[in-house]
Amino acid sequence: MRMKFTVLLLIIASSLLFTGSLQAADKTPQQLVEEARTQITSVSILDVKTMLDAGEDIILLDVRDKEEFQKGHLPGALNISRGLLEFMVEDKIPDKDAKIIVY
Repeated sequence: MRMKFTVLLLIIASSLLFTGSLQAADKTPQQLVEEARTQITSVSILDVKTMLDAGEDIILLDVRDKEEFQKGHLPGALNISRGLLEFMVEDKIPDKDAKIIVY
């Protein structure tokens, strides 16, 4: 089974959280997930390696807990625990157009 990395456009997700909170309140969790999936591209590990080897400007974002991150992570990865992501992402990744690989 091939592991997949997910490229997230966190800008859109953040804007949904901050500007669309009233609209989001009217949607079920499943509807929110399906809407998010239309804005996400999945890529393989090989794709990520190719991007890194080509020198693409990407951010590796590890969303595991701090303890898991400390046990091992990709070189250069930024750690924001999934439970804190929505609260910290704007401070940690201010570039709203950044290409982010989330794993």
